[in-house]
Amino acid sequence: MNSKITTIFAAALGIGCSATAQNLSFVHSNQVAYSANAPKTAMVVDLNEKTFVIKDAKTDIDVYKGELPKKKFWRESNEDITWADFSDFKKPGRYYVKVGNDRTPSFFIKEKGAYDETLVWSIKAFYLWRASMPIDGQHATFNGVNYSREAGHPDNVVYLHSSLATPERKADTELSCPGGWYDAGDYGKYTVNAGITLHSLLTAYQLNKQMFDTLNLNIPESTNQTADILDECMYELKWLLTMQDPNDGGVYNKITTLKFPDMRMPAKDKEDRYVIGKSTDCALDFAATMALASRIYKGNADYPDFSEKALKAAKKAYEFAERKGEIVFMNPSDCNTGEYSAPGQSDEKFWAACEMLITTGDEKYLSDITLFQIFNVPFWGDVRTLGLVSLLINKDNLTDKMDKGAVERKYRALVDNLLSLHKFSPGKLPITDFFWGSNGQVANSGALLAIGAKVFKQDKYMDAAYYCYDYLLGENTTGYSFLTGFGRISPKHIHDRRSTSDGIANPLPGYLVGGPNLNQTTDCGKSKYPSNKYSARAYLDDICSYSTNEIALNWNAPFVLLTSLLKGNE
Repeated sequence: MNSKITTIFAAALGIGCSATAQNLSFVHSNQVAYSANAPKTAMVVDLNEKTFVIKDAKTDIDVYKGELPKKKFWRESNEDITWADFSDFKKPGRYYVKVGNDRTPSFFIKEKGAYDETLVWSIKAFYLWRASMPIDGQHATFNGVNYSREAGHPDNVVYLHSSLATPERKADTELSCPGGWYDAGDYGKYTVNAGITLHSLLTAYQLNKQMFDTLNLNIPESTNQTADILDECMYELKWLLTMQDPNDGGVYNKITTLKFPDMRMPAKDKEDRYVIGKSTDCALDFAATMALASRIYKGNADYPDFSEKALKAAKKAYEFAERKGEIVFMNPSDCNTGEYSAPGQSDEKFWAACEMLITTGDEKYLSDITLFQIFNVPFWGDVRTLGLVSLLINKDNLTDKMDKGAVERKYRALVDNLLSLHKFSPGKLPITDFFWGSNGQVANSGALLAIGAKVFKQDKYMDAAYYCYDYLLGENTTGYSFLTGFGRISPKHIHDRRSTSDGIANPLPGYLVGGPNLNQTTDCGKSKYPSNKYSARAYLDDICSYSTNEIALNWNAPFVLLTSLLKGNE
C-alpha cells in the first residue's frame, strides 16, 4: 500500500516466498498490443547487435528489418540501452521482435481495439474491489476463470474510535458505512485515496464521454442508463458520503480494523472495524471530490438526488476546513493501519477551491486559487495538479476573473518538463525516481501528457504517453507486464489478501502493481530482490513484496485514464 511504508510491514509477517524467476530476456516490448498508428518500440539491453527484425509469430518469417541506434548507459538500471523502432510497420497481426538470439514475447498490432481489454479490466478491477457485496461470477470471469466470492465487510455496524469521541458522538457509537472499494491489498477504506482515484476516473469520463457512454463493463448496473464507469464510481461515492460527520461537516479518514488482517478472504475477516481520524486534508479532498461529482452527475436520471446532496456535503466540508485550520491525522496508539497523513495542506485547499469554483461559479473561491506555484505529477500527498487539470479541461466555463492563459501556461510547462525527461532519459521514462508506487507515477505522467496532447493538439505529448503505457505492459528493464492477467510475463504473486486466499492460481486480473522501488527492500529481504542497487530493476514478484507488488486504487485509476485517452486517439 503506497502510503503505508511505516506500518504495513506487520501485514507481511510470516508470508513465505513464492516468487517466480526474474525474466532474463534482453529485449522487452509491450506484451499485449500496439496500435497500428502509434509509435512502436522495443527496449534492447546490453546486446552488441546492430540490427533487429520483426517476425510473424505464426510463421517465424521476417516481416521488417531495422537498425539499432548507438547504446546509451542508463544509470537507474546499470545497463546499456538502445531501442528497436518499428513505428512505420503498421500491418495488423501477431509478431515478436528478435535481436541476435534474443526475442520479445509475442504481441499484436491492431488498427482498432489495441486498448479494449486492458481498459475494460483495469476498470473492472474496481468492481472486484467492492466491499459489502458478493462478487458474481457472471461479472467476474476472466479467461475462463471465475473470480466470484462471498460478500465481506458489510460495514453496517462500524464503531467510532475513542479518539473521535464528542458530546454528539460518543466512543464506540455504531455507524453505518457500507459499500465502497477496498483501498489496496488489504481491506481498509480510505477517504484520501478515494479522492485522487475518483478524480482520475471522472476525468477519464469527462474527456471521452461518447466512448464511455457506450462501453459495457458487464457490472451489475450495466442495464441502467448511466455510463458503467459512472455506476462504478457511484459505488464509492455513496460510501464516501457516509464518512462525513453531520454535526460539523468534518470527514473521517478511514474505516479499518485496528491492525492489518491476516491473509484471508473478505468474508472470513470478522474483526471489529472502526471509523478512525478526522483531518483537514480529508475534508478538503472530500469537498473537491464531491464538487467534481456534483457537476458530473447533475441531471442523471438514475441518481436524481445525488448532485444536490454532493454539493451540499462539499460546501460543509470546505467550511469545516476553513473553520478548523490545519488538522493533521496521525494513527492513535492502538492502530497500525495506513495513515495517508498529509502535513501541509495548501495543495488540498487549491484542489478543493478549483472544483468548488468550477461547479458553483462563486468567485469567493478565487482567493484560495493561486497559480504562482510549482505543479508536479500528482500523488495522494500532493493533489494540487488535480485542480490544474480540472481548470484546464473546464477553462471555457470559468469566470473571466480567472486567468485562463496562466492555467494553460502552467499546464504546458508541466507537460513540457515531462516530455524533456522522456526524450533525454536513456530509459525513456518521464520520471526521476522509482519510489513506492512508481508505476502509478508512470501512469499519471502518461495521462498528463495525453491530456496535453488532447488540449493543445500536439502529437509530441501523445508519443510520450504511448511509451508510458508500453512501459507498464512490459517495455521495461524488468521484462514484466505490470498489469495482472496481461502479457506472457506478468505478476503472479501480488500482495493482495483476496488473490492470496482464494485458492486460484492466477491473481485477480486488471490490477497494476506498484512497480520498482529501491527505497524499501526489507519486506522480503534485500537479497531476494533482482537488484538492490539499481532502482529500475528493484521489482520482485512475491507476496511478501508489498513495496513493489501490492495493488492500490490510486495506481489503477490513472492507468484507466491513460488507457482511455490512448483508445480515444485510435
